[in-house]
Amino acid sequence: MTLQLGSITAIVVSNSIFAKQVLLKNHHVSSTPYHLDAVRAHEHDSFSIGPLSASSPMWKILRKIYSTQLLSENMLEAMQSHRQLMLEKLICSITECSLADAFVDVGQLVYDASFNMMCSTLFSMDLGRDEKIKEIKDLMNCIIKEIGRTNIVDCYPFPKEIDPQRIRHHLTSYCVKLFKLFDEILEVRLKFKKDQVKGSRLYNDLMDVILEVMEEQGDEIKREHIHHLLLDLLGAGMDTTSKTIEWAMAELLQNPTVLRKLQEEINGVVERGNKTILETNLIQLPYLQAIVTETLRLHPSAPLLLPRKLEQDICIEGFNLPKGAMLIVNAWAIGRDPLTWANPDLFSPERFFGSDLDVKSQVIKLFTFGGGKKICPGMPLALK
Repeated sequence: MTLQLGSITAIVVSNSIFAKQVLLKNHHVSSTPYHLDAVRAHEHDSFSIGPLSASSPMWKILRKIYSTQLLSENMLEAMQSHRQLMLEKLICSITECSLADAFVDVGQLVYDASFNMMCSTLFSMDLGRDEKIKEIKDLMNCIIKEIGRTNIVDCYPFPKEIDPQRIRHHLTSYCVKLFKLFDEILEVRLKFKKDQVKGSRLYNDLMDVILEVMEEQGDEIKREHIHHLLLDLLGAGMDTTSKTIEWAMAELLQNPTVLRKLQEEINGVVERGNKTILETNLIQLPYLQAIVTETLRLHPSAPLLLPRKLEQDICIEGFNLPKGAMLIVNAWAIGRDPLTWANPDLFSPERFFGSDLDVKSQVIKLFTFGGGKKICPGMPLALK
């Protein structure tokens, strides 16, 4: 579908066949992000992996850092304790509310737990103990809210430089304050690092890894790259996880048969007296994994993926896509395409249960995390 958004031509891809053609088979044409004006705030488009083209040397360096150091399978395994600790705190909080017969705002509780999980994994800090983390959360909330505003210059670029809605101005102001907090945390950790034994990790968190990257690749990775990397990790992991969990719980309440089947599976795996599911248990819980995948199919956390820019004219399935057009992938429509899914509006985890594909491969088919070279680098962490 072609839309004229002001002076911008937009191509909307709404089925998996076209998505595969554009994002996978012709990734060389569509691997450049479309630069929305908000992304220019505080030079985010120059230092973040998201806005950089897949052909740029810096993107390749950052992508390698994400996949082999920050978010590798071994690294995520080593930092499992951070996620487990925050999960246990979440369960304790819900249990206390239950015993007190108190109302639980599931969305807010899970949102705070997701943020705590990211901060613990990154900094070994959380909302309950550290004022800096509370300040970071408030600033991140402001940034997410500002980015979500409709920006007229994305459709009519000619007044872009004057920033008529002050969106870029506000974002720059928030980033300056946020990066100052990041610097304070970095400086404290650098002082600790001077006193520790070389090669050892004091906190066993991602900040330890980031400091190692800064030391080993100081000529390529500057402090600014670290600022924007931390912003990306926090921003991507804050409300996406909580929204998915909320939708999953809503669907389970609407489908009691599915809920009972899940309860039976969990009771068969989790030891009596231990109500916490460990990450090591997940491989024994295929129905739970199918529920997560089905939730992502029906309720993707980003219904419209970040837009991309077509680098040249291309013809796909008889449709001519012009150079320079904005490419929008409608992940919500792909997940409900009747040509791909039987009873597409029905919540049915059975469609993924017993599949030969692992969860990661199933999710890639949904394009929930994008596709091709510019697939979300945080997907391994999100699926944990």
